[in-house]
Amino acid sequence: MRGSGYAIGEWSFEPRSGVLRGPGGAEVELRPKAAQVLSHLAERGGQVVAREELIEAVWPGVYVTENGLTQCVADIRRALGPDEALLRTLPRRGYLLDIAPPDAAVLPAELPAAPGAQRGTPVLAMMPLRLPPGGDRALAEFADILLDAVVGALAGLREPIVISANSTRNLAGSAEPVPALARRVGADYLASGSLRRLGPHVRLSLEVAEASQGAVIWHRAFDLAVDGLLGAPDELATTIAYAVLPRLRDAELRTALRRQHDLGAYHLMLEGQRWMYRLERASFDRAGDMLRQAAALDPGFAAPHAALANWHSLRIGQRWSDDPAAEARALEAEVRCALELDGNHARALALLGHNCAILHRDYARAQDLLDRAQDMAPNDAETSLWTTPTLAFTGRAEEAVRGAERAIRLSPEDPLLFRYQHFLSIAHYARGAWDEAAEWGLRAMRSNGDYTSNLAMTAAALAAAGRTEEARLVVSRLVGLSPSFRVGVTVTRVAFRDEGMRAQYGRHLIAAGSPP
Repeated sequence: MRGSGYAIGEWSFEPRSGVLRGPGGAEVELRPKAAQVLSHLAERGGQVVAREELIEAVWPGVYVTENGLTQCVADIRRALGPDEALLRTLPRRGYLLDIAPPDAAVLPAELPAAPGAQRGTPVLAMMPLRLPPGGDRALAEFADILLDAVVGALAGLREPIVISANSTRNLAGSAEPVPALARRVGADYLASGSLRRLGPHVRLSLEVAEASQGAVIWHRAFDLAVDGLLGAPDELATTIAYAVLPRLRDAELRTALRRQHDLGAYHLMLEGQRWMYRLERASFDRAGDMLRQAAALDPGFAAPHAALANWHSLRIGQRWSDDPAAEARALEAEVRCALELDGNHARALALLGHNCAILHRDYARAQDLLDRAQDMAPNDAETSLWTTPTLAFTGRAEEAVRGAERAIRLSPEDPLLFRYQHFLSIAHYARGAWDEAAEWGLRAMRSNGDYTSNLAMTAAALAAAGRTEEARLVVSRLVGLSPSFRVGVTVTRVAFRDEGMRAQYGRHLIAAGSPP
């Protein structure tokens, strides 16, 4: 805060006048209620503010629905333009304005703990890294950059909710135990670590602990070359985020399942995804029911809708849908719902782009959507993954290979790793690298042998490479899982833009022994 105003990204906000002033002299005057909402959020910069608190602060003693608050939030985001992401919606918790607190040197002794049984998405705080004594300026600079990068990477994943780095940076060196420190910043989990020099390397040690007992749920050490330490923190931060997320999900799901009677929307979504990833018909149908329950339980939560879109996508790919066109419409409806609730949900936007290419052959629109998604989340593995098939099917196979390889590197333990490997197989097939396509397809089979889309591509790649006996074994499994599989139908559905590539794919499937 400067004087009587607040700095919000590129804007300054004066609560008394309700005016936002931006670069180049731009001015936006907010409506009075929207200005009061923004003022209250700015006073609590970097902290979660419940909807009920905002309503009481702006409309004291007056009964209003949440629609008024929602409209004010929409007005503020529209006014902030490119900085709209600083005003974040936290499902089932409220809103957070991601700026420094008015007095960053002073934090309240304790913030309310996250509501236990009723909480939705868990809250994680990333603490500043501990440094060795002696004032190593290079390490201190790297630690500060990495703190922001990890928080940004986690925020881009849309889960967990991550506390602003501005709210934890001034707690460097705190000796408080984990439970007290977690309560102090309002977190369910605390990530912390240290940096120290070891000859030509820097050792980065990280751990994540749950708040109630301080039990460590994840620990990992990274050895980084001193040369170029400041060169690429974003990819390291993304690697850290993707390593943390599955452990945190596992911990949350174990806790939730111990109290089966009280699963929240987030935990229902996790459980539904766990059943979905098996790709077994009965458990897959059960997963869809759980995801729909999660979406109904919290109508303002975008993540279950994105998960349902993924569910529909897999259902189409597995040939389990009696009406693929209707399934595609349902997929798109879920994606649009996710984007209405969270306009910066890059994965939902990327899945919509993928759908445009695979199901509608609208390659130009698909590429536009995929480019926008990657601009939003350039280091997100799943967003990068969805771009791969479109690149492969439109003749940009080398780019597709690089994108899929990077996605696997960023998320090597993803529960849908078989899909990553399959998409890399498609990319190699598109560039005519038959053996590489076959090997990545076989890897995907080892990760999940029931993914029928991968079985078809792997059989074609094996036949193209002259490995006919292996190809026939794969076709046998494919037909066993999908008795209606026919090459003629499959060729019309495969999304290669070039007709010659589609015809070649059909010939390779026939050579593999597939039913014509």
